[in-house]
Amino acid sequence: MPTVIFYVAAGLAAILLIGILAAVVRAFTEPYLLDVDRTVLPVPDPTTGDGPGQTSTRYSEKKPLLRIVFFSDLHGKGCKVPLGKLLDALFDEPSDLIVFGGDIADSAHDAEDGLRLLRMIAQKASLLETPCFAIRGNHDRRVPRERIESTGFRLLLNEHTVISGASGIRFLLIGLDDSGKKRRIWPDLPDSMPADIPKERRLLLVHNPDYILSRTSPADFGMMLSGHFHGGQVVLPFNLHAILRGDQLPRQGISKGSFSKNGINGYISRGVGCVTLPIRFLAKPQISYLSIVD
Repeated sequence: MPTVIFYVAAGLAAILLIGILAAVVRAFTEPYLLDVDRTVLPVPDPTTGDGPGQTSTRYSEKKPLLRIVFFSDLHGKGCKVPLGKLLDALFDEPSDLIVFGGDIADSAHDAEDGLRLLRMIAQKASLLETPCFAIRGNHDRRVPRERIESTGFRLLLNEHTVISGASGIRFLLIGLDDSGKKRRIWPDLPDSMPADIPKERRLLLVHNPDYILSRTSPADFGMMLSGHFHGGQVVLPFNLHAILRGDQLPRQGISKGSFSKNGINGYISRGVGCVTLPIRFLAKPQISYLSIVD
């Protein structure tokens, strides 16, 4: 009997070891992979007020009002996705604009690798006459505006701009800055937003999705795009990755993809690069094609 127990224990230990090794291999391989997500983001129904909003779907027969290619969190050298694969994904199909959700690099001192990637993206986009917009993430607060805009991306620094796609429908794109993780101060929305563009067609770009929890009154925008969470980057059992991060939305089960909260329809990118360590687990890098429909 002891012999049988020994062999069973040894077998279980071997299975556990193989599982751990497989997880480690996957964690170091995943940063080089890339998912292309295609999601429909509905314009919120203005009659619902400050309710739960609508649920995004992955397919719709409706013609999109606006087509956005969205990506976030390059993290400079932390982006392990091969350049050709990244560019192919970003220009796989037509879009009305390209949007970057912040975190060019881990700090201003090593921003050049991320800026170089943005520059190459913007150069290819210019040939297609596709405008490119960006916001700063918590790691970018010391990267000067002129350095970012030298890439060809327009930086929205607590500003807004009117955009429209092939449909001709006007939207308001609003970009908020990020003050950094320590003593974060949420900026106010910019003043003098055009009154003729209703709030359901106002699209907010803010790096950290937790911004939505700072809204104590009905929002002046209907949709929101963010990054920051990396989809967890390393997904752990029992939602431990969310608990360890300290951010609030992941603890509520909202850390990636489409969501609706406080009357806002939002989308959170898993990002492209890695922070701290060049590993990902069950959170592959991501480029997102968002179709906004009525």
